[in-house]
Amino acid sequence: MITVEPPPAVRVRRPRVSLHVLRITLVLHAILITAQPIAAGYFLAGNVDAIDPHSVVGSTVWMITLLQTVAAACYTLVGRGRIWPAVVSPLLVVAEFVQLTVGHLQNFAVHVPLGTALVGTVIWMAVWSFRPTARLSRREAKR
Repeated sequence: MITVEPPPAVRVRRPRVSLHVLRITLVLHAILITAQPIAAGYFLAGNVDAIDPHSVVGSTVWMITLLQTVAAACYTLVGRGRIWPAVVSPLLVVAEFVQLTVGHLQNFAVHVPLGTALVGTVIWMAVWSFRPTARLSRREAKR
């Protein structure tokens, strides 16, 4: 009797460590960027000292986004994860630099709506990173 062996299982490489690092940076980013409208609200309510932490956190958020971009690139290239986090993260670097600049120039017509968009985007990315689909490789996601 002839036995037919099944083909060997193809080992699919999934993002693991790179996804954990991306999650850490996204959660830190989300916490800091969510603190921004809170500090701005205190400032607008008359607490003029609240602008100092708003400014410091704004600079820190921008630096965290640089780290997030590196983590997203590792997730995409090394972990073979989705491509879009490695595209969106550098766009966030640019948007947050613009946000920092227009904030210092006190151009609130741009600063407030851009800040709202940034908060929403970062929270959306952080939530996505904990969904099961974030663990899939690009090959698995296409199926």
